[in-house]
Amino acid sequence: MPIDGKPVCVSDHPPEDRDGMPGWVHFIHSHLGVKVPVKGCIDATDRMPPMRKHQVSITWLTKYFRDHYESHPLTKESPEDENERYTRVYLIGMIGGVFFSKKSSNLLSCGWLRIIFSSWEEMREYSWASACLAMIYHNLCNASLKAVRKVGGAMFIVQF
Repeated sequence: MPIDGKPVCVSDHPPEDRDGMPGWVHFIHSHLGVKVPVKGCIDATDRMPPMRKHQVSITWLTKYFRDHYESHPLTKESPEDENERYTRVYLIGMIGGVFFSKKSSNLLSCGWLRIIFSSWEEMREYSWASACLAMIYHNLCNASLKAVRKVGGAMFIVQF
C-alpha cells in the first residue's frame, strides 16, 4: 500500500436519484450490475437490510457474488468487465472488512464506493497506508475510553 499520494477522503453525499432508484442503489447497480434491495429484504446472515441509509452490507454483497460465481464461474474466456466486477467486490471486502472495518458491523460507507469504482490508475494515486494508519490511531484512541469494549480497524497491523 502506498504511503505517498493523495489523501483518502470519503464523502457519503449520495449521487442523484435516477430511474426511480436511490442514488447509491443506482451507483452500485451501474458499476456492479446488482440492484441492492433497500427495504423489506432482510438477509439471514445479516439480520438487517442489505442497504441502510448510506451504507451497504459487505456480507450481503460478497454472498451475492459468491452465489453468482458458483453458477457463473470466471474462466479465461470471461469478459473483462466480469473480471473487474469480481475484483471490485473483493476490494470492497478488503477495504470494508479488513483495513477500514468498523468494530461491530459489516456495513461499508457508500462513500468508499466512489474510490473503489474509480479507475485503477486513480486508485494507485491514493495514500492507502496513511489512511489505514490514521484509522488505526482513531480506533486506538476510541478504545482507550472506559465504556468501549471492542476495537475496529486493522488491529492485525498493530500486532505486527
